[in-house]
Amino acid sequence: MNFTNIKSPNRMNTNRNIPYNYNVKDIDWPGLKAVGISKEQLEADGNLDLLLQGKESEIIPLKLCTPVISLTMDATLKLVPGDNNRTIMEINGIRQEESPKK
Repeated sequence: MNFTNIKSPNRMNTNRNIPYNYNVKDIDWPGLKAVGISKEQLEADGNLDLLLQGKESEIIPLKLCTPVISLTMDATLKLVPGDNNRTIMEINGIRQEESPKK
């Protein structure tokens, strides 16, 4: 039995017939890593392929850190065109349903 065509959520899609809208080399990986988003983790969980195709990632837990803030949340990521033809990462936080106030 051949399992090479079974899709796994933890493996990158190796089907190169799917066109990519973005090039992995155009992403500021050092800048993203500085705030807590790593290329290695996106590859490991299968989200890098989605991002390069211009799609939104699965919901992922994020801990974003800068010198002045620490933010923990669930979010989806998406690559979008930025200024000066730069590729930037859009972060869309997931809202929790508010409990009714008593």
